[in-house]
Amino acid sequence: MPGTLQEQLDQVERDIQLYREFDKAEKIRFDRESCLWTAEERIEWQETQSDNAQRLRELLEERGTLRSRLGL
Repeated sequence: MPGTLQEQLDQVERDIQLYREFDKAEKIRFDRESCLWTAEERIEWQETQSDNAQRLRELLEERGTLRSRLGL
């Protein structure tokens, strides 16, 4: 993990952006392909979405903590 608080915040910001981009791409893929999926594939997709949403919430919380520590 980066050393300074600003470096940590920058990394968290990049991670948040990546998770948001992935989420957007996955929702587009779902809209395009889900009619062809089995029930098992849909459940797996939902579990992945849930895990990603949880990680995004954690990153947003971490960003808030880092910002407050930096006085932003």
